[in-house]
Amino acid sequence: MATATTTSRKAGGDPRPTKYYFAYGSNLHIKQMKRRCPNSRYIGRARLADYRWQINERGYANVVAAEGRWVDGLVYEIDETDEAKLDINEGVSKNAYEKRYMAVLLHRAHGALYRRPVSWIVDKGGPAAVCRQIKNSERSAAGPSPHWESNVLVYISFNHVQDSAPKDEYVNRLNLGIADARALGIEEDYIRNCIRPLIPEPPDGHQEHSSGEAKGRAAARGVKRSSPPRTDSPSSAGTHDA
Repeated sequence: MATATTTSRKAGGDPRPTKYYFAYGSNLHIKQMKRRCPNSRYIGRARLADYRWQINERGYANVVAAEGRWVDGLVYEIDETDEAKLDINEGVSKNAYEKRYMAVLLHRAHGALYRRPVSWIVDKGGPAAVCRQIKNSERSAAGPSPHWESNVLVYISFNHVQDSAPKDEYVNRLNLGIADARALGIEEDYIRNCIRPLIPEPPDGHQEHSSGEAKGRAAARGVKRSSPPRTDSPSSAGTHDA
């Protein structure tokens, strides 16, 4: 497969090679990404077409081929150091996940968030707080049109593809990720129909009400209506998730 490595996309900046990474599981949680990939930057939300989200027999999220379905997630820019850490977290050497470079429909973030270090977003109170600030202060809300971005890194398990139930510890981490993804624009319809059947909400619903820029935008043209649930990647120390 083609490699996704490019020189840093930061104008006049660090020449270290970077690439885009598509997260669809617990790495939707910005604070977890700060811990795992401290150099990463937020790029936007994206859609992986003709795949579905699942929780596999390991108890973690995965994506499997399914024509007409899709998986929504977040895209980060990572460098080689962060990628090496991700490989460990995803259990690449243990065949928990494999690395693939794929095309996703990318909705680039609002200018105030685009390529912001995840550490900056966390320090500002997290995605919900930052999106509220942007909403209160922005003058023009229109962002760039979505486009197909090729050679985006995705961690996929081909060895573990049986639908199953999530590990208990994973449910909490994924709920934190769902809250951040919602604030950053992942569609409510996708969360309700594809994730919620597999990942229960927190008892008090608290984690789920992470503020409000989460209204889904119109489904991208050319991709059929979202379908059943699937979950993303396994993570956490000692566990291997995407």
